Amino acid sequence: MSKEFFFRNDDIRDSLDDELIKIQDLFVQRNLPIVHAVEPANVTPEVVEWLLAEKKKYPDLICLMQHGYDHTIKNKHKKGEFGGQRGYQEQYEEIKKGKELMCEHFGDQWFEAFNFPYSTYNPAAIRALEAVGYKVLNSHYNCEWKRQVFYRIGHLLRKGMIFGRHISWNLEIYPGTSMYEISTNITFIKKYHNEQRDCEFFTFDKLCQKIDNYINASSPIVLLLHHRYHTTQDSIDLILRVFDYLERSEVKPVSMEQIYDCIRAKK
Repeated sequence: MSKEFFFRNDDIRDSLDDELIKIQDLFVQRNLPIVHAVEPANVTPEVVEWLLAEKKKYPDLICLMQHGYDHTIKNKHKKGEFGGQRGYQEQYEEIKKGKELMCEHFGDQWFEAFNFPYSTYNPAAIRALEAVGYKVLNSHYNCEWKRQVFYRIGHLLRKGMIFGRHISWNLEIYPGTSMYEISTNITFIKKYHNEQRDCEFFTFDKLCQKIDNYINASSPIVLLLHHRYHTTQDSIDLILRVFDYLERSEVKPVSMEQIYDCIRAKK
């Protein structure tokens, strides 16, 4: 799977803005799959209606997954919605309610994958995911050698976390659960200036370097977008240049569901 890729687009919420429509159109025009990560408590009927219409038109290109519950920072020790000091029951209630809302919004047209906003979670959050019943944990995978050593230690110990740090089980079943992990590894944004529309993107050359690193890794390349930050033509062109680089690199586009079906078939 080292030469396959897909994109995840985060924070689908309250407004059907021009950036969301424009980025969706980019993927359709290139016949490329994209995963839209939906905030279940925040998404509006207008956005739900649009997503379902797009999903109906392009069922093989569009995947809808769950992105937390309401994207509100509740973790006092580290910026995030889940994890930190938050216990099992309160996290379970929000995760369960979020899944119920996803089913209410999208019926059977969404994929039961979950990503934690701000990438923060703790063992209680993982237990809650398992209790609610998801197919996929979408976390983070790093191919840097020091992180790989850390992951290997965690795998030997059959741990999901060590000293509060995440162990990636990318493309495998997360320990103590029935969920597979399919994780993201490259983000377009180097630094967020605020939660609205201001950020610093990685340069094209830096993104190409990151792609090259993951071409040689055992993980599919999963690239992260936040549509609301792509407000300029330069930021749109950056996405298009990355599309072209992936094509020149002969990396094959796939959907998250295809990866899930493939790893399950190998078990």
